[in-house]
Amino acid sequence: MFPIFSTTPLWIAARHLLGAHGEDFFRRWAKVNKGFGVEEIHDLRVASRRLREGLALFEPCFPDKELSRIGKQVKQVTGILGSLRNTDESVLFFSVLEPEELLQAELEVRDLLTHLEKEGKAARKKLKGDLHALKPGPLGSVLKAILDKPQLFGNTQLDPFQDSSLFAEVAITVREQTLSKLLTQALDETNTSAQHQLRIAVKRMRYRLEILQPLFNSDFPELHRVLKGCQEVLGKLHDLDIFAEMVLDRIPEGAGQQSLLQTIAARRRRIYASFLELLGSCPIDTIGVKARSYL
Repeated sequence: MFPIFSTTPLWIAARHLLGAHGEDFFRRWAKVNKGFGVEEIHDLRVASRRLREGLALFEPCFPDKELSRIGKQVKQVTGILGSLRNTDESVLFFSVLEPEELLQAELEVRDLLTHLEKEGKAARKKLKGDLHALKPGPLGSVLKAILDKPQLFGNTQLDPFQDSSLFAEVAITVREQTLSKLLTQALDETNTSAQHQLRIAVKRMRYRLEILQPLFNSDFPELHRVLKGCQEVLGKLHDLDIFAEMVLDRIPEGAGQQSLLQTIAARRRRIYASFLELLGSCPIDTIGVKARSYL
């Protein structure tokens, strides 16, 4: 990739950083089209989210609305992959429950897994057709054409010639403010909605910092580790909430359903405790300050 520094003019950094993440996205898309492996699908989903964050981040550097249109198409890819991910995670969770957790729900779980596995096969078949229908080639050509024409003059949203580090400071602050607001709400263990929104906010901050990584000094990997760890814990909480909804919707009322809900609730309490422990050792509301200090 073209070398990017804190003093690189923003319009140059925007073109090359977006270009690099665009290439990564389309490369991973091509790999999925060849084999549709679990790891490749996961990597493409992450790449699609990171590219969407980059498109939103640098949109003011380019003609009005052009990158947002690309973002909508990339979001389609994310959505297609997301439904399959939920099915796969559900199969994994319910298939490895401990024997004592299945005592009152063995038949119900067996029936649920049978249906989930069928749904997974159908989702994979649909995924192949949907991805082929989106045609990555033309989308990649459109993105490249947009990146070749940044809005250098008459730009009323920002100064495209400013140092990239100045732009990065503001960009980090925007995500930091959302994190801080949601963190306060997420400290209420019963506020699952806030924890879900915090998970998304942490993810977006992580992707934003990954995009801006060439501007940071060598201390960035430790900060990235903290963000990724927090995202993983919040992701586990969200998965458990999805599993609980699935039990309520798809397991008949009775002892089996109640037993599974109790198992999920117990696991959630343990993971939430680990979330609080993580916050105690690595407060995520200080991530913005640390990131700006690395510029």
